Amino acid sequence: MVEKKTLVVVGCGFAGYTLIKKITSRVPEMKVILVDPRESAVFLPLLPDVVAGKIEISRILFSLSRFCLRHGVVFINRSAVRLEGVRTLVLDNGDEVKFDYLALACGMEPNFYGDDRARKKAFTLAGADDARKLRARLLDVVDRGEDHTFLVVGGGYTGVETASALVYAGNNLAGGKARFRVRIAELSPGILGNLPEGIAGPARREVSRLGIGVSLSASLEVSEEGGVTLNGESIRDATLVWSAGMRTVGFIRDLPFPGDRQGRIQAGPDLSLPGAPHIFAIGDCAAVKGEAGQLRMAVQFSWAEGITASRNIIRRMSGHPGLPYRPHDLGYLIPLASGKAWGEIMGLRVGGRFGSFLHYFMCVYRTRGWGKKIGIIKDLAPPAQNSG
Repeated sequence: MVEKKTLVVVGCGFAGYTLIKKITSRVPEMKVILVDPRESAVFLPLLPDVVAGKIEISRILFSLSRFCLRHGVVFINRSAVRLEGVRTLVLDNGDEVKFDYLALACGMEPNFYGDDRARKKAFTLAGADDARKLRARLLDVVDRGEDHTFLVVGGGYTGVETASALVYAGNNLAGGKARFRVRIAELSPGILGNLPEGIAGPARREVSRLGIGVSLSASLEVSEEGGVTLNGESIRDATLVWSAGMRTVGFIRDLPFPGDRQGRIQAGPDLSLPGAPHIFAIGDCAAVKGEAGQLRMAVQFSWAEGITASRNIIRRMSGHPGLPYRPHDLGYLIPLASGKAWGEIMGLRVGGRFGSFLHYFMCVYRTRGWGKKIGIIKDLAPPAQNSG
């Protein structure tokens, strides 16, 4: 009798989900174990819409226990803490999980760059609980009706999206008369500075039109008491929202494999790790090279890497070498809560309302389950006009 092989997948974002779904359908005899500390996975691209009040959070949550039950996967609701040797994963409760193959798909966490004061004070938007907390904070500020500042630290994709979501929510909740301000503090000379001007320019103008203040080359200090000072200006009654960078989780950073400045593990051409052909890194925690350099973190790459890893694990089981992952960049969009988005799709620049339509179309397409898809469409649909 052939010994049954065990695959352990750490993390069930887009990459882990796709890997599990593909490999359980093609190799049903393989024992698959999912290790994830969360009870539900979340559709991260729509978190700003939850803060804005556009989409109910239940639409973007997916039960991991139900997913595992449906696909015959063992679900361990714990965190991975280290590798013991080359075939054993140690969990946060001390349990050990043996494996023949391991897929690392852990995702990322906010990077505070050692600033513990900011970490203690700031809200983030990296998961479902973060969205709930920031939404609750927003509702509290609106209810109080006092002068307030939401200071979003970081003017990249997430920072700009989050700032626009706060403005959108404030206008809706307070009838356009919200007394709070939204500002972006960007440490570099420009927001969305890594994008072509033809894409970043219109997005910046929309940020300005929404009344979002922007401080560039910003200097930020957070006191022991939680006070915020921006470029020497003391900001009273401020909510700090951190979008200034991401890094891999501690488990990934502590592994004995080379990584980039964010801690993303350098994966080989077939997505396995140097000197460990039975271990694969996929999704945001993996640093993967494409034709134009290292791939950015994106749903499309996580999805495709999960498919490639499943194929290469099956090839390894058959005694064949893995095949190289060949990424195809379909493009990107920067969606704002005002119903406009700018980016590049299949080599063509798009923007405005059409860009926003494409963003939500792809989100609905990537969402798991018809009930969730229909729910998102209903939430986003404009309210019916009263003909009476």
